[in-house]
Amino acid sequence: MNKSLILSSLLILSVIFYSGCMKKEFPNTYPENSSSNNQFEEIVTRTDTIETTPTPIPTEVSSPQYIPQIKYRQMKTVQGGSITLGEHSRGFEFPEYKGKIVLLEFFGKECHYCFEEMPIITRIQNTYRDRVSIIAIQSSPPMRQEEAQRLIQEHNMHYPIIDQDEAKSILIYLRDVYEWRGVLPYIMLVKDGQIEQVFKGTSSFEEISQGIQNIK
Repeated sequence: MNKSLILSSLLILSVIFYSGCMKKEFPNTYPENSSSNNQFEEIVTRTDTIETTPTPIPTEVSSPQYIPQIKYRQMKTVQGGSITLGEHSRGFEFPEYKGKIVLLEFFGKECHYCFEEMPIITRIQNTYRDRVSIIAIQSSPPMRQEEAQRLIQEHNMHYPIIDQDEAKSILIYLRDVYEWRGVLPYIMLVKDGQIEQVFKGTSSFEEISQGIQNIK
């Protein structure tokens, strides 16, 4: 009797032990958090290899008109010039472009969708030359000089371009206030320190044009 009881107990323990060892461990199927310690997220896309020559920065801007209680600093352009940025509690402004609408074109150096939208930006520039000035901000990791010159020539970017390291305060403001998470392309219309319109993702000429016309 005792022998049978012992054998039965051993058999049960063997089954339990066997089941526990053979239990299939499924890996965690939930996506890991993709955010990193970097301040900005990127969209990595493809760009073609292109040849280029330098393009000069436009110089038709007026003298800065400074306003009290605004912190001013100079942002270097990839073309070798500089633009005055005024930072205040409501955002930012560009005193050289007083009275004009500033179209901020946020793009990435490898963002194919951004490249597709650039002819629209050029058309906006030609259509509203008297009302609108364009400043491009490259939001991916900083470009090498040869990369910048290729993009300028290939995509007819005949306007100032600010690289990421010079435009960090603007990008941080977009992230904190507008909850921007690196989605490109991204367009912002600014006039005299007031952010008037924001366009997220690819936008048509008609959409941007209507936004410009709505600004007094």
